[in-house]
Amino acid sequence: MSKYNEARNVLIKSRDEILRELAVCGQAGGTGRAAAYAPQLVNIQGAIEAIDRIEGADVPKVDRMAAVRAAKSAQ
Repeated sequence: MSKYNEARNVLIKSRDEILRELAVCGQAGGTGRAAAYAPQLVNIQGAIEAIDRIEGADVPKVDRMAAVRAAKSAQ
């Protein structure tokens, strides 16, 4: 696994963790902590997109297309 993929996987795990925390905040009815998590979520998503754009990244296009097809079939 390339360094790009490793970094991307860590960022995806971080994003998922923040989304879980946002869901917990919403269940508890509070928005204060949710407002603190939102900028982090945006920054992490931006970093994931930047890695995807880096020339030479080992993100196979075949896997992305399979994900798109799976998402379309799930709808």
